[in-house]
Amino acid sequence: MKHFPPKVVVVATDLSEASQSAIDAAAWLAEAHGATLHLVHVYDPLPFHAPTALQGPSRAMEEAAAEVRAGAAKALEELRAARLAELDVETHELSHDDPGEAIAEHAQTSKADLIVVGSHGRRGLRRMLLGSVAERVSRLARCPVLVVRPEGETPP
Repeated sequence: MKHFPPKVVVVATDLSEASQSAIDAAAWLAEAHGATLHLVHVYDPLPFHAPTALQGPSRAMEEAAAEVRAGAAKALEELRAARLAELDVETHELSHDDPGEAIAEHAQTSKADLIVVGSHGRRGLRRMLLGSVAERVSRLARCPVLVVRPEGETPP
């Protein structure tokens, strides 16, 4: 298989406790294979865009977007220092309105051999309304995707 052993592993995090199992699995795989780990967080830029009737984004919106990115960068660095200090880790905060698409695109441009994502285990109407990032990544990715359930979560 051309993707194994992996040399680049992308792990996506929404910075919630639910994504910790995915980070742990990705870290284990990266360590076992001497791979570089890309720790990726996607934030939605839409709340910071000006309405189309305006000529451009306001300074306040630009500042708010910069704060969100800085907060994501800080959270990723803290996560790297606390849990991934022994590994070769790159952090990436991505601004995109479709997290699944952003993760798949990042994996392609970074020539990832594997993507690891967590599952929140949403079902029914909540999943239909909110969508599933893990499902979207697995449909769009050009490399294998490992979906990890949080510890203690039972399958549907």
